[in-house]
Amino acid sequence: METSEFKKIYLLINIPLILICFILFVMPFFIIGKRTEIYYIGIIFRATLGIWCIFNGIWNAFTDYYSILKNNRFQKNNDTPKWKWLVLLFLGIGCIITAYMGYGFNSITKPI
Repeated sequence: METSEFKKIYLLINIPLILICFILFVMPFFIIGKRTEIYYIGIIFRATLGIWCIFNGIWNAFTDYYSILKNNRFQKNNDTPKWKWLVLLFLGIGCIITAYMGYGFNSITKPI
């Protein structure tokens, strides 16, 4: 595959995830008084954010293709630090774990 094909694949996965995260983040501002919906939207948002972080962490740490989070040029040296992408990967894993535990937005508790 050529690099332009990898760029298309990356953008086809990344842009919808960013749009879903943005929509889920903005939705609670328009929902008035329904804490149950806000609670579940927060959980879905955290899970989607976790998927986005895991995808970008793996993509940037283990490939050298196009990414909106790093330079667009290829890095040919082997001394490129991968720790920041691994932190993003572990942050995504943490988001997924806490979403399955029932944590959504901060300070929003499960309605009874």
